[in-house]
Amino acid sequence: MIQNLFKKETVVESASIILIFRIIERIIQTFRGIIFARWLGPSEYGVFNLAFFFIPLVVSLAKFGIPSCYSRYIPQYEKKNMLGDFLRKNYTLTIGISLLITVFSLLFSKQISVLVYNSAEFRLIIVLCSLSILPYVLYENYFASFQGLRVFKMSSLLRFSQFLIFTVIGIAAVIHYPKAQSAISANLISFIVVSSVFGFIVRKQILNSDSQNVKIQEDNYYSKIFKYSIWFIITPVIGILFNYVDRWMLNRFLGLHDVGIYSVAVNISQMIFVFGMITGNVLMPNLSNMWEHGERDKAMYTLNLAIKTVTLFVLFCAAVLVIFKRPVISLLYGSEYLEGLPVIPILLVFWILNVVVWIIGVYPLLIEKTYLPLISIIPGLVINVALNYTLIPLYGMKGAAGATMISYVLILIALLYLNKREKMMIDVITVCICATPVVLLLNTMWLLVCLTLMSLLVFFSNYIFNEKEKLMLGRQFQNFYQRLKLRK
Repeated sequence: MIQNLFKKETVVESASIILIFRIIERIIQTFRGIIFARWLGPSEYGVFNLAFFFIPLVVSLAKFGIPSCYSRYIPQYEKKNMLGDFLRKNYTLTIGISLLITVFSLLFSKQISVLVYNSAEFRLIIVLCSLSILPYVLYENYFASFQGLRVFKMSSLLRFSQFLIFTVIGIAAVIHYPKAQSAISANLISFIVVSSVFGFIVRKQILNSDSQNVKIQEDNYYSKIFKYSIWFIITPVIGILFNYVDRWMLNRFLGLHDVGIYSVAVNISQMIFVFGMITGNVLMPNLSNMWEHGERDKAMYTLNLAIKTVTLFVLFCAAVLVIFKRPVISLLYGSEYLEGLPVIPILLVFWILNVVVWIIGVYPLLIEKTYLPLISIIPGLVINVALNYTLIPLYGMKGAAGATMISYVLILIALLYLNKREKMMIDVITVCICATPVVLLLNTMWLLVCLTLMSLLVFFSNYIFNEKEKLMLGRQFQNFYQRLKLRK
């Protein structure tokens, strides 16, 4: 049965598997977030959210960017029957770095608490976060391995298992003891459990496979891996700082109560980002496969089509959230979080731009110039910090959201420019579609007018999608539907 889970899927099958799991995960995550927010209250919920600023930050350093190379190099080493040795070398390296960073974080937990929370009283939170580093890094290694192998059933099952365990234990713990450390402890337990179980599966099915244990003899192996991965140490760190600098500064200027309210607005807006992650995760190994076989025009055509399709889809989803944001927050989270209403449209624009950048960011990986996203995001982070520092004292949460959105617009423009310089073929209409999320800042009437016009252009003209693209999309979904019928 486990061997069946390791069978590779097509692009559409991969996307559908991930989509189904991510929708279920999003439902679970939303339910968990509602329980946490209601039982913890804005201040403790703020403590909880800032903990998840620290955890991914140190994990990004601990994994040393190594898992990022799996989608690119697993097909290559699997073809040479060297997959077992490839993964074993990389797992060992990341485990060693993780242990060093864990020890460092435990020794300086008091100082880190002051840095993150502006107070030493949250030292226990930092200790719990530090203990999560090693199991989290193992989880990231296994997840990236499954993605690189194009066995998305396994990567989705791994992710879903962690979500489910965290949710069940976390809700029970928070109800019993409504403090942030309850939820963070549940997160630690979930990573320990899934990294242990799936680690056993990986050892049995991949690392101990006789057909994949040819030894790597390359003299420059580690230099090649580091050359590819080095930017994935810096880029995620910069990205995490970018995504959390608003909440970190809100705590400095306004306090944890406002951080909790703002975090609920972020959670609601972030729902649409899941579609960008799905597309990026599925595209990379499949485009890499096309690239390796010399089908570069096909890869660029597929990338353009993905950008347009996903951007428009998430835009329409976001519009529904904008129109119904008040009843959504009031019903799900409670009236104490309604102060976050004005920032939701701004944050939705930010997250759609995040979706676009996530997909466009596939191109630098294909051409092995992984530093390009970093070049675009570093100036964006500096601008974001400066704008947050300026706007939060004047406009509060709205200033934080506006600073994040404006700086991300600049990141998108910079990345498009850099990719274009590296001969990425991107259509003018694709670039125009990337700008459409700004309509979410309009009032409801004008928003509906703009969406209606876009719908007419999509379905009754060839301006956005030409006939070939419409036929291709139709065939893909028709084939997917036929496969579903055959499985039934």
